[in-house]
Amino acid sequence: MSASPDSSSATTPPAKREAWERWVKIWNGVFYLSLAIPTLFALLADNGIYPKWLLLGLSLALGIWYGLIMVWLVPRAGGRWQTTLSLVFLIGAITLWFPLARSHWGYFLTASSFFGLMWGTLPFWMAAVGNVILIGILIWIQALNLGRSLSLSWNILLIGAVVLGWTVLLALWVRTIMMESKERKQLIEQLEAAQNDLAVAERQSGVLQERQRMAQEIHDTLAQGFTSIVMQLEAAEQALPEGLTSVQSRIHKARDTARDSLAEARRLVLALRPESLEESTLPDALRREARRWADNTGIKTDFAVTGDSVPLHPEAEVSLLRAMQEGLSNVHKHAQAREVSVTLSFMADQVALDVHDDGQGFDPHNETSSSDQGGGFGLQVMRQRVGQIGGEVLVESSPEQGTTLVVQIPIVNEDPQDNQDP
Repeated sequence: MSASPDSSSATTPPAKREAWERWVKIWNGVFYLSLAIPTLFALLADNGIYPKWLLLGLSLALGIWYGLIMVWLVPRAGGRWQTTLSLVFLIGAITLWFPLARSHWGYFLTASSFFGLMWGTLPFWMAAVGNVILIGILIWIQALNLGRSLSLSWNILLIGAVVLGWTVLLALWVRTIMMESKERKQLIEQLEAAQNDLAVAERQSGVLQERQRMAQEIHDTLAQGFTSIVMQLEAAEQALPEGLTSVQSRIHKARDTARDSLAEARRLVLALRPESLEESTLPDALRREARRWADNTGIKTDFAVTGDSVPLHPEAEVSLLRAMQEGLSNVHKHAQAREVSVTLSFMADQVALDVHDDGQGFDPHNETSSSDQGGGFGLQVMRQRVGQIGGEVLVESSPEQGTTLVVQIPIVNEDPQDNQDP
């Protein structure tokens, strides 16, 4: 019904628009049809108050005025500008329409579209006042056309009240449908965004799990096997009696080949880590990621490391990197923050990552707010990933007090033989 969809509809694919938005073109066509038919009747009529060239000129001016304001400007405006432009159009349109209605009764058909435009583009109270004024103008023009003086009898007031009442009821019904349509559209968009986030998170999680599985397989099979071979060859070399030079030479070559293969297996394990962790430590990778995010979003971001940095299991480092990325992504989407601080803390038995923002925060006890701000699919995947290595994810927040994401992962010392070069 409305002739003024919000500005987003100008670029929204037709399949994604609300049902009432897809009717805007039809509504525009109905207006021009309600203007063209009376114009044709007026031009074919034998007599009239005004010359036919004037009627044609006023009709063309009204059509151009509608196209300029309602078809061109209003869909590209937003917020209060839509209301202002619609009000300007209606004032100008009724001014152009008045002499046309005085000349031929057919232009009363054109006035019917003004009622819908008021309800579809103006606030409720303004549309109600406009409808009362337009009904009064219609009664006045009818009296003028009949050559009678206008007198407000009970009949006229009753008819006007009934017409206005039915118009208000119809407008309330249509507006209710439009509001539900907008809410449904927002819910669908949120659902699609959540599904996309879930799909991306699942793909990333699947890739990460496969990389970690392959790294673990290489570590547990090839690397351990080559380590055992080297140790056995060294033991065999020590047990050989002196003088067996050719045997010792072959053992040396076999041991060197096993050492090279062990180094290659470890290189493959490292290569299966995320690119940002391949050639830098975890603190450097997190600092670089925080700086890149700050440059992209324009939000001031501080990064700090406390405690003595120690090497972590590759899966722990990957989990911390992904957790910081997800936390910063949530800040950008929901927090409306001005500053963010990221702290990586190394303690005796665990490492903790804190992502704190000074944004609007939310109530963790409110399920809707918690789902929107801190309980999305990305955070669920983060909890699963961190939980698989014995860690924990905490979210602390309160309205207008910002939000803090805390990821705690225990430090597990690897078997020294795993990293010892024989």
